[in-house]
Amino acid sequence: MAVDASAVNHESAGKRTQFIIEGMTCTACAARVEDALMQVRGVRDARVNFATATSLIWHDQTVDRTAMRELVASLGFRAVEDGDRAEIQAATETSLARRTIPALCIAVVALVTMFVEFPRGDWVVAVLATISVWWSGWTFHHSARLQILQRSLAMDTLVSLGTLTAWSWSAVVLISGADRTLHFEGATAIVAFVLLGKWWEARAMRSSGDSLRALADVTPKQVHLRDGTELPVQDLEVGMKFVVAPGERVATDGRVIEGTSEVDASQTSGESSPVDVALGAMIAGGVLNGSGALVVEATAVGEDTEIARVARLVEDAQAGKAPIQRLADRLAAIFVPVVMVLAAGTLVVRVILGHEVSDVLTAAIAVLIVSCPCALGLATPLAVLVGTGRAAQLGVIVAGAHILDSTRSVDTVVFDKTGTLTKGQPTVSEVVALDNDSSLLMSLAGSLESRSEHPVARAFTQFSDEHAVVTNFVNHPGQGITGTVDGETIRVGKRALFEDVPSSLLNLDISGTKIFLGRGAIAEAAVFVRDELRPTSAEAISALRDLGLEVVLLSGDSREVAEDVAADLGIDKVIAEVLPEEKRDQVAAMQADGQCVAMVGDGINDTPALAIADLGIAMQSGTDAARNTADLTIMTNDPRAVADGIALSRRTLRVIKVNLAWAFSYNVVALPLAMTGSLAPTQAAIAMALSSFFVVTNSLRLRRFSSLCTD
Repeated sequence: MAVDASAVNHESAGKRTQFIIEGMTCTACAARVEDALMQVRGVRDARVNFATATSLIWHDQTVDRTAMRELVASLGFRAVEDGDRAEIQAATETSLARRTIPALCIAVVALVTMFVEFPRGDWVVAVLATISVWWSGWTFHHSARLQILQRSLAMDTLVSLGTLTAWSWSAVVLISGADRTLHFEGATAIVAFVLLGKWWEARAMRSSGDSLRALADVTPKQVHLRDGTELPVQDLEVGMKFVVAPGERVATDGRVIEGTSEVDASQTSGESSPVDVALGAMIAGGVLNGSGALVVEATAVGEDTEIARVARLVEDAQAGKAPIQRLADRLAAIFVPVVMVLAAGTLVVRVILGHEVSDVLTAAIAVLIVSCPCALGLATPLAVLVGTGRAAQLGVIVAGAHILDSTRSVDTVVFDKTGTLTKGQPTVSEVVALDNDSSLLMSLAGSLESRSEHPVARAFTQFSDEHAVVTNFVNHPGQGITGTVDGETIRVGKRALFEDVPSSLLNLDISGTKIFLGRGAIAEAAVFVRDELRPTSAEAISALRDLGLEVVLLSGDSREVAEDVAADLGIDKVIAEVLPEEKRDQVAAMQADGQCVAMVGDGINDTPALAIADLGIAMQSGTDAARNTADLTIMTNDPRAVADGIALSRRTLRVIKVNLAWAFSYNVVALPLAMTGSLAPTQAAIAMALSSFFVVTNSLRLRRFSSLCTD
């Protein structure tokens, strides 16, 4: 399983606290907050994401949240624990718009005066530039002051220094009456276009969080209890029984205790087809009820629901950093000081070469402005934000940003059979007993199988006696189960579980998975279980092949059954009749041969293989152990989503690489132009804004990723 080298075991890291961080203007701000939080005693891990304006902190019980908020405040930001991120982001966007629009108007007037003379035009522009630099651009100066006091230079330092230098020089020249070039229009253009770039960024980041917000807001605010009481959904408790009318959404996770219907989970898990539910069915919060009325008993509420768990997984993934981002972060940390040195060097060299003071300042200011690392800082986190959000819409939950690198390298996809490529709803097709009386054996077997989590156990549900007393239950991985049912010792499993299997049972030529039953060491009956293929399995295998991946079927089932399934799906390589630890060994053997392996499974028996694989992929219908081990979780149970998840992850990584390539190339070209005086401050500001615009729009293209699962 792919591992993020910087990650900690968050399950064992005590409490998890999330803050919304207000006031961050670039990734350097996020890095300062993150570094400070990591220094707090008792904090195990801290991740601060500029794109999502959030921080996730895993810490001991002893850590004081108030102290963490005060620490963030000391850095010049505000940590909000219970705020609405969407509202805060909307407020930030509104604030930027309120400053950007006047700044753009002033910049246009200032630029016009360069070509059209007005009476006392210089003084008019000076007044307008003062408003632009000191009011519209105030956030840059405030942030730069804090950065300088904390000895941590960032983008705002460059913008503030550049605009104040241009404004101050121009003000001195205008007041003194000296015959020198004024740079008021440059100062106004810098403020206007930098703010415009930040406004674009804010709009993009707010809209990119829509998928996660839609997931969080899908459950109803009010719930109707069975006794007629109406109460807020947050007051719902486990065990309460509530009514779900036709066309309503289910308030929380629960078990159907009355009624039948079909539910639409397309908004919560991406499942395209409605699912039938009846008495005893488990149902997730947020799904849309169909035409039947249901009474549901709550089994989980609040943060314990499936939809809350998914939201946390998505948040964790968006807070994480891909390995490629760490390189960008290291470069960004030294980028601003290097640019300031280059600006100073440009100033000194041009003075030595005898250039006019005005030209010297023009070049130095252009260097400061053109190199603002907005594009570099946004290249990775915005793409991860959009990519993981789109994946969540498609029912693919990514465990962390580091998974992107794993999907790039994968060349082999190994599928378990039952519950992944098949429906995981096996049924008994035929029973052959030596004494021709199979009813008692099937009742004993059904009662024993009721204790098992293996998918095949579901085939015996109808034969189980709910009043039977089951003791001494033992699971024999890869072989079957044994136990005592109402005093009778019973074995259910493969040939290896018995000392002897009569040839009349062993040589039966009947289609299906063969399972033997017996009340001792000798098998007394053979049961044939069949599990239908998922209708989209063949399409999923074809899609994976189109991605250049080799597909392998790895099953504990008999070779005959596994090869029949492989033939139907067009899978060439089959490894059958393997125990759980042998599944792990088979994956390890492929890795030893140089293959990068993705493992797709759903059961406890798949967990060792999921853990060792380079990329673990679990189906939502599987066990908690499988889902908790996996890097990707497929919420739709549609195997085509495996191809979607890999394809979208790869595309996200490609977008990140294009963003970074652009950010670096842009600076390689723009810096020399600015240093040689070929790029005016106004042009530098426009170029810097356009570079951010390119990164934003390129990242937003991921929202248009087309899924195979949309029929």
